[in-house]
Amino acid sequence: MIDWQKYSALTEVMRFEPLAGISALDQHLTRLENSAERLGFIYNRHDVRNRLHMACFPLTSPQFIQLAINYTGQIVIEIMPQQTGPTKTIGCYSIKRALSSDDKRLYHALTPRPFYSEKAFENLNENKADDTVWLAVDSKNYPTETAFGNIFVTHKNELLTPPLSLGLVPGLLRQALLDSHQAKEAKITIKDLQSGFLIGHDLFGLVKAKLLR
Repeated sequence: MIDWQKYSALTEVMRFEPLAGISALDQHLTRLENSAERLGFIYNRHDVRNRLHMACFPLTSPQFIQLAINYTGQIVIEIMPQQTGPTKTIGCYSIKRALSSDDKRLYHALTPRPFYSEKAFENLNENKADDTVWLAVDSKNYPTETAFGNIFVTHKNELLTPPLSLGLVPGLLRQALLDSHQAKEAKITIKDLQSGFLIGHDLFGLVKAKLLR
């Protein structure tokens, strides 16, 4: 049996601005800390914060900061130029999720995502266009999340997003919209997505998406 911990890392991607620092830093660190505790990763919040501050100290322009931490507590930080959000509608192709919703790995920002079946991997290799991402569907055919972020649909002037209980990463934008009552949880069907939907990403906001036939 493969020890998935050894081949996985918890990740957070954050926005850095020279005057404001790292946006939502405490929220990112709290999510990382909670995930590390639940999955058995070694984590020291103080060390992670210090490493981030050291990495950002010489920066003089807006950047994206990608932080990864493995199960032994090893930290890797990558600095990337800030990008604008997608200008085109994102195409999504569905893949069947191999894990049930009670698998705790689904609820954390692990890379690679742990739920692909062999067939899903084949589909991933066949769909490598820059403007397409996967959309995970559970055993009851409910959409759960995408590679780019959480799913939202507009229904009667409300934003609906799949419930956390289906097994998905709780994005920071998703949580902010729920906390502010701008969105609520509801089970969404593939049919609900057919006329278009939104993907929520805390770095880029709500982005238009469509299902690929």
